[in-house]
Amino acid sequence: MKKKINMLVNKKFLGLISAGILLWSCNSDFAKVIPEVGENEEINVTYGTPKVLLLVVDGARGESVRTANVPTINSILPKSIYSFVSLSEDNSMGIANNWADLFTGVRKNKHNVSSDFATNNFESYPLLFDRIINKEADAKLKMFSTSETFLEGLGEHNTTTLSGSDGDVTNNIISALNEDDITMITGHYTSVDAAGASSVYDNSSAAYKQAIENFDADFSKILTAVKARANYESENWLIVVTSSQGGEFQLPDSQNDNTIFSVPAVNTFTIYHALSYNLRFIGKPYIGNRMVGDYIRFNDTKYAELVEGDNTIYNLGEGEFTVELKIKKNKGPNNTYKFNYASVLGKRPYWQDGWTNDRNVRGWVIYLEENYWMFNAGGTGATAQVKGGVLNNASWNSISAVGYMKEGKRFLKTYTNGVANEDIDISGWGNIDSDALLRFGTLPSTNTWKPDVYLADVRIWKVGLPEEVIKQFSCEVGLDNRHPYIDNLAGSWSVLGSDGEYILDESPYGGKLKLGGTGYQIERLNDYICAPSVADLGLLVPRNPDISAQIFSWLKVPRQTNWQLDGRVWLDK
Repeated sequence: MKKKINMLVNKKFLGLISAGILLWSCNSDFAKVIPEVGENEEINVTYGTPKVLLLVVDGARGESVRTANVPTINSILPKSIYSFVSLSEDNSMGIANNWADLFTGVRKNKHNVSSDFATNNFESYPLLFDRIINKEADAKLKMFSTSETFLEGLGEHNTTTLSGSDGDVTNNIISALNEDDITMITGHYTSVDAAGASSVYDNSSAAYKQAIENFDADFSKILTAVKARANYESENWLIVVTSSQGGEFQLPDSQNDNTIFSVPAVNTFTIYHALSYNLRFIGKPYIGNRMVGDYIRFNDTKYAELVEGDNTIYNLGEGEFTVELKIKKNKGPNNTYKFNYASVLGKRPYWQDGWTNDRNVRGWVIYLEENYWMFNAGGTGATAQVKGGVLNNASWNSISAVGYMKEGKRFLKTYTNGVANEDIDISGWGNIDSDALLRFGTLPSTNTWKPDVYLADVRIWKVGLPEEVIKQFSCEVGLDNRHPYIDNLAGSWSVLGSDGEYILDESPYGGKLKLGGTGYQIERLNDYICAPSVADLGLLVPRNPDISAQIFSWLKVPRQTNWQLDGRVWLDK
């Protein structure tokens, strides 16, 4: 029998080498992900019987774990895939939400767990233990926690033990490790979270730092017990150490990049350790260029209006055009980043209720609606609008509205951070010229539609820029004189500070805008432009749903497409 197994392994190993060479040649610059379906993983049989130890530490911020004195954790990293910038769910409804992410491999929109398990959808998206038992009915699973809620909500198919303290959790795990036929052990630790809740979730709190270091000492005892197993050398252990979520903490400005990586509550750590793993460190991904400078804040009724130059060249008429700008949102109404009809740039007499019915109001406006942006225009034929994309909060976004001609018709296409949004036939709008002055910030209005934004790199072109040009230049800072359509530029304002009370045009047309209102703030900013979305960034570092996916792979539980898992498997390459 042993000979047959070795022959099977060798054939699969040769096939895996061939597939690996092909994969590397095509995707050498990208993180490798094990496919969801069709990839046999029995190759691990060469290392022995697969087993899993999962330790979940509530409230352990990745950055705090990284900078604490944790010799045991550090000792396993050379044989680990690990990250201190992994992420829990950014819109989590509570810690049970994050636990469910860990143990189902999907996010809240599927498992439906929020602050408790009352509304769970585990029937459609079962816990990982259900998947394990379906594959191996006699799998032996044990779970230990100080939280009754944790055990009752997640302990299906496990022998569960409610422990009196984190120390008891450790002792119970060590006892379970004496059982030869154990398949998976889950240990849940709560002391770090308790210490953070009673002080701050940062190592500036001696109690919080000590709680992290106490866990590391417990982990040392557990690791010793794993290695002391009678059959350890012939077993294949995956040890997963992770936090379910981080905790609230006010980062210093110097550490805050206004992306998801500067939200301490979702900053976790993730370690996948196995003797067969090579070291793979997953750090913070490249996010993009930075906009650095002194920028004018357009909030409340503040604006800047054209006082010098040819106002007519900013009319959009009946032909081609491009309007583009960079925008950074501050928190607005209700202390959120969502706005209602808040104008940021336009050329029309006013912007207020009734704009859909007033046929005498011509011109155009870019405004914020909810978490996205819109381009609205009133012409001789119609008043209508085209939707842009969702804007990142508290970092710079690039938005573009491109009017172009195709087969005798006029279209408008919007872009956000270089990515195309809507593309609509606007031939029926007619001529959208207006005598109104070009204006940045709040347009005249009887409504309380007020923005709170910074603007930069505002440009108007007398041509519809091609998509490849939008993609190439949208996220660049400033204007390159080698731009292929530089001769079609009608206006360009960096909006970096001001010349006294004026914003100067850097194009040959010299359109000068004067600041209106009082109390303008000019603030020094250093923020990313076109930072990837939270969803995109989440694909670049480990997330809670990945834990289940990694365990399925290790225990050879065949992953099915209809499970609709959100988690991925991380390889050590």
